[in-house]
Amino acid sequence: MPLQERSIRFHICLTPEEKEQVRRMADENNLSMAELFRAKTLRNRLPRRVTKVAGKTYWELGQIGNNLNQLTKAINTSVLMGEPVVVDRALLEQLRDIVKQVRREITEIDLITDLQDEASETPRL
Repeated sequence: MPLQERSIRFHICLTPEEKEQVRRMADENNLSMAELFRAKTLRNRLPRRVTKVAGKTYWELGQIGNNLNQLTKAINTSVLMGEPVVVDRALLEQLRDIVKQVRREITEIDLITDLQDEASETPRL
């Protein structure tokens, strides 16, 4: 694209920490902060759209995860009541983690947001 005069200003608000992060990224790439923002916003692809199948799969995996949590709660309750229960906890935890990982990969959800959501809705094994 030929060089054009940039006469339009676009203002955004950042926290001091965000501004420092942008400054560091710009410095690391030998860019001004404005060049960094233009590169990140105008030259990057938009996030892919989540298909109906991926969305439905994500939802179904969430239901499987909820069922696993209910099973885990029932097992924990039985153990507290003194009833003998034979469970491979490591296998249950591994299955739970795989379900979470697949859900994130299907929709490319930000890991931190996903973990915050899960922490507020699911009991730990």
